[in-house]
Amino acid sequence: MQLNKFLLLVLLFGFEISNCQGQDNFSKWLSSKPDSAYVQNNQQDLILRVYASQKYSAQTILDRGAKTNLVYRPSNGYVVGLGFNYKFLGINIGTVFPFAQPDINRYGKTKFLDLQSHLYLRIFTVDFYTGYYKGQYLANSASILNPVSEGNDFYTRGDISTYSGGFGVYANLNPTKFSVRAPFLQNEWQKRSAGQPTLGFEMYWVSSTADSSFIPSHLANKTFFDGIDFNKWRFYSVNLTGGYAYTFVIKKRFFVTAGINGGLGLGEYHLSPVDGANMTRIYPNFSINQKLGMGYHFDKIFVGISLANFQYFTPTPVKQTYIRWQTGNLRFNISYQLSLKRDIEIRPWKWFGNRSEMKDLEENKEKR
Repeated sequence: MQLNKFLLLVLLFGFEISNCQGQDNFSKWLSSKPDSAYVQNNQQDLILRVYASQKYSAQTILDRGAKTNLVYRPSNGYVVGLGFNYKFLGINIGTVFPFAQPDINRYGKTKFLDLQSHLYLRIFTVDFYTGYYKGQYLANSASILNPVSEGNDFYTRGDISTYSGGFGVYANLNPTKFSVRAPFLQNEWQKRSAGQPTLGFEMYWVSSTADSSFIPSHLANKTFFDGIDFNKWRFYSVNLTGGYAYTFVIKKRFFVTAGINGGLGLGEYHLSPVDGANMTRIYPNFSINQKLGMGYHFDKIFVGISLANFQYFTPTPVKQTYIRWQTGNLRFNISYQLSLKRDIEIRPWKWFGNRSEMKDLEENKEKR
């Protein structure tokens, strides 16, 4: 009996020590600072940037039974612009020039508004995606349609609109030796190879509508989606994720970064056939969040390319059929690191505080 009590006390004491150590490790993680042997912190410098990028969104309607898929993509062009990063503040402004526009006669015309934001914090990475695309073309027209259409390489649908919105939050579990900012913001410099695991969660809503069926009437495979014509689909989903990222560095200057987060979750899927019926189901689904980067550091100049790519795979109420929704941003960067002579304070809350104090002083003077 005494032995049992002793063992119980040992277990309780061990649990308490483990609990204290866990809290201590968590506190250290929250207050993480970069290890200078691995990461050079340049956030006190002004990072000026010239870039060219393409934000994209695509929907793939798959039927594994019929071994056929429809790949609809928008025909948005490339954005050329300028940007900067200083401390936690970063702004990029760009526009699509005429020479960067796709051929409307081949791909059709797309109206779009795509607002993507990626916050690369020390211990967290946060991705926001929201977009609207109206007007898409069938990228694999030649292989699945019979015929495509007169005078066009691609089957175009100016009536298809896609709406999306959501976010993902990912915890960086090795923030002292691995920099998520280096390949994407250039205000840090990864000087030694390192990797880190990640954990997080995602919440997304996506919907796509058309004036008529997504399935072309001249599709070669008539068994596609069991012959069901539909003009709307949407899903809601919450996923838990886990992954790993690694940066391989050669001689402190050249690097390649690759990271992937896989997510598994549950969501509601809704399909609307053109006859007015509704098909709704709750299904598990799978997501993939990929981050890639490659570049070279000169002393003050950086040249590189980066990719943020996000995909959702979800089944539909029709047997052996799926929707894959994809969005992302491919960017080419040339940036310059400018050392400032003095520190610039970025505290909007302090500015407003000073203004309110000045107003109070003026009111007091008037009363006197």
